[in-house]
Amino acid sequence: MEKIVKQLVELSTYIPQSDRQNEAVSKASIGWQIDHSLRVINQVITALIRSNPAEYKPKFNWRKSYIFFTKKIPRGKVRAPKGILPTEEITELSLISSIEQAHKNIGLLGNCAPNHFFVHPFFGQVNVQDTIVFIEVHTEHHLKIIRDICK
Repeated sequence: MEKIVKQLVELSTYIPQSDRQNEAVSKASIGWQIDHSLRVINQVITALIRSNPAEYKPKFNWRKSYIFFTKKIPRGKVRAPKGILPTEEITELSLISSIEQAHKNIGLLGNCAPNHFFVHPFFGQVNVQDTIVFIEVHTEHHLKIIRDICK
């Protein structure tokens, strides 16, 4: 979880540039990238905490295996589900608040049983250990986009 905390710190350094955009890299602004990353972290952990570990049924998923093995999400190949798209105006204050919530939620992961899970639209049920990997890979994907926007 140390890597996720470092990623949150890096995301926070880009908040002052949240309006910045480079359409050659992404149609979305830096603020959108940050907001989306934080929504994923916060919603995934909330779902994980609310899950019933007794209902976890692991299944092999080649997409998950590929992403977790390569530690990369192909750019531009997948669209984010509506539930994790920004719905209101993205402000520096809202981003700071979401970062603070993400830090709190990361701390809650230690309270979860190994088979707490969330349901990913492509990967199916994802347990705690794999959730940590997913959050790291997903957040790094958006950090790479942000870094490219800033180049």
